[in-house]
Amino acid sequence: MQRELERELKKYPSRVIEHATLSQILSNLGYSRINDKIVQLKNKGVLTPLKTGLYIYNPVYDAELISKEIVANLLLGPSYISFDYALWYHGLIPENVETIQSATTKRSKSYATPLGVFSYKQVKKELYNIALEIHNTTSGNFIIASKEKALCDKVYYTKDILIRSKSTMIEFLEDDLRIDLDELTQSDMKVFEKYFHITKSKKIALLQKIIEELQI
Repeated sequence: MQRELERELKKYPSRVIEHATLSQILSNLGYSRINDKIVQLKNKGVLTPLKTGLYIYNPVYDAELISKEIVANLLLGPSYISFDYALWYHGLIPENVETIQSATTKRSKSYATPLGVFSYKQVKKELYNIALEIHNTTSGNFIIASKEKALCDKVYYTKDILIRSKSTMIEFLEDDLRIDLDELTQSDMKVFEKYFHITKSKKIALLQKIIEELQI
């Protein structure tokens, strides 16, 4: 029956599966002691718990890569990938970012899972839908901030650094984030305008001014 179970689970290319869905699959296959079977699948490594009621399915017969970006979207929703991880994903910062950081309208939270750490920072609802992109993978789609939105999120929600002038903003971008400013010359200025219109943030105004000058 393991082959039949795998065929059913392979219908979920993201490999992220909820407890209710898994229970229904097992019931349809004729299992009666559902929770005992789930425990057995966890012990065999077929299922990896991410949080209560959510699992990663690990194929027994086919080795498949998993998209941590998709997992990030599904682990807590609504959410989109942003901040340092999105900046790295878009090629703006050089160092690999281990923690997958996301923005959400819910309370800030962090999950330590066998796949790594997934952190979520609460953002204003008015900012949520600005400049989001849908990226496609063989496992499905995930939502990530555009490079401009990710940079705005990072600047606006970094509270422990004082940025009061263009020089301190440039220092933050080049020294703290290690962004090559030339990578920002092709930025969509409308994103910064929308972000500033909502936040009225002096930091976003400084960032917008610097990038405008880069494009001259």
